[in-house]
Amino acid sequence: MKRLVFAALSVVLVLPAAAQDAVLVRVSGPVSYLPGGGRQFIKAYGGEELLYGDSIRVGSGGTAHVTLAGRGAMLLRGETLLSLHGSPRRASLTVDYGEFLIGLARKLGRTSFQVHTPAAVASARGTLFWGKSDRADKRTIYAGFGHEVAVTAQGKMVAVTPGRTVIVPFGSAPSEAVPNAFGLEYLDNFRIGGSLQNVESLDETKR
Repeated sequence: MKRLVFAALSVVLVLPAAAQDAVLVRVSGPVSYLPGGGRQFIKAYGGEELLYGDSIRVGSGGTAHVTLAGRGAMLLRGETLLSLHGSPRRASLTVDYGEFLIGLARKLGRTSFQVHTPAAVASARGTLFWGKSDRADKRTIYAGFGHEVAVTAQGKMVAVTPGRTVIVPFGSAPSEAVPNAFGLEYLDNFRIGGSLQNVESLDETKR
């Protein structure tokens, strides 16, 4: 009987740990995370592994860098609340409110990536784009810096290409794309210790 118990324990001990879906690699200021099914946010220090179903909250003046397994990175700042969903082939974010910069490697292939805000859904593969969902009026703004992002709301889709911006008022269809009101230098606001997790390499506005 003892041998059987020992053998069972050995099998348990050698089982591989679940692979993380994302890593909260760097933080600055007030940043916390909520494991899926949890009830209380936990203060983040950087290096925390995340799984689909987890949430991230960035407080006023805070910044967070999150690397996405096999995809790229997302950078968060200001007052932001989002959660991770999906699977390795169909990942998505739900952004309740806040500001984000997302860089996706062009090697995504057939995998998909979506960002859901109260006002719109943005679908992308390999690209670099910025977005902000207003907490008060729930309006969403997207700006493109690389490749293309498809923004859909109220049955209308607008393509956000490098150097263009789309505004989506809550409950309305997206506006037509117009030139960006700011350049890539604005993305410096997301730096932590000088780093942007190399997402700036996806910029196509100056090519």
